[in-house]
Amino acid sequence: MKTKAILSSLLVCIVTTLSAQINLNDSTVQVVAYWSKGDSYDYLYDYYKYNIQGKDTISWERTISKINITVIDSTENSYTLQAVYDTPNAIRSGSDSISRELTSRISRTFGNDTVIVETNELGTIKRLVNFDKLRSRYLKAAEMTAEALCAQQGSEAQKDSLFRFLKSTLSKQMGDTTVIVSTALEELSLLLYYHGCKMDFDEEYQIEENFPSLVGGAPCKGMRTFWIEEVDPENGSFRIASDAIVNTDQAIRQFIELIQSNLPEEDRRKPIDSSQIPIIMAQDQNDTYIHADTGWPLVVYYTRTTQVGENKSGQEISLEINIPE
Repeated sequence: MKTKAILSSLLVCIVTTLSAQINLNDSTVQVVAYWSKGDSYDYLYDYYKYNIQGKDTISWERTISKINITVIDSTENSYTLQAVYDTPNAIRSGSDSISRELTSRISRTFGNDTVIVETNELGTIKRLVNFDKLRSRYLKAAEMTAEALCAQQGSEAQKDSLFRFLKSTLSKQMGDTTVIVSTALEELSLLLYYHGCKMDFDEEYQIEENFPSLVGGAPCKGMRTFWIEEVDPENGSFRIASDAIVNTDQAIRQFIELIQSNLPEEDRRKPIDSSQIPIIMAQDQNDTYIHADTGWPLVVYYTRTTQVGENKSGQEISLEINIPE
């Protein structure tokens, strides 16, 4: 039976040499945590998202693109990474025409950006350097999207009313600090998650994380478990697998609070009938193949599934390093 070890949220260790290693003698792998200025990698990016109600898929969308990641600066205690996103070369959606238009515009906005981050010496992200520029860009995109959707309406009164509603709604969503940071850092976070860590073949590790709320409100706590699934010493690579489960008790409490907030004052303190509480769950799975000596993942497969009652949703992300022939 595997031994469980509770790690700190940084999930990194001090590296004593510049070269990582897969040590079969003591059953450990050490991922290099050293970058050189000018290091650059291209990743092929495939994103798929869907929503299911009952047995019917009510919407889906897929984006295919490329991300270039370059180390643009380094100091003794930090690195600056730049991620440049190509304009998506494929955006498809199974939603209605308005949703397709919205999906297309938002995907192109978020998918044609430059994201700059500062990390510590071990690759842990410290801050989003160009946050203000991204926020300004997303707010402008919200206004342009609202204008495009309103142009499909008939009367000027309908256009004006819908524009004000959409601009307010989209600006609130796309200008939200949490949304900007989580969206901008999603792919980088997946690529850098294990950077600099040292792991034992025979151990299973756990870490507590925050996950997006399932019903609105504060993030939900969850526990991620990960382990080395396989090792390829000949090619200097290994595979880390992980599962994460969100704390559904917290999600249920948030759901009850959401219901009570919409009730008349005199009814808010009354217990909620258990029959009104739906099934609520969320789970992440991640497979990451890492080249130990460079510290960069070769392939990342990530899936997230959530359910609230009969409504299910999911997203699948793959990132594959693109090595020129």
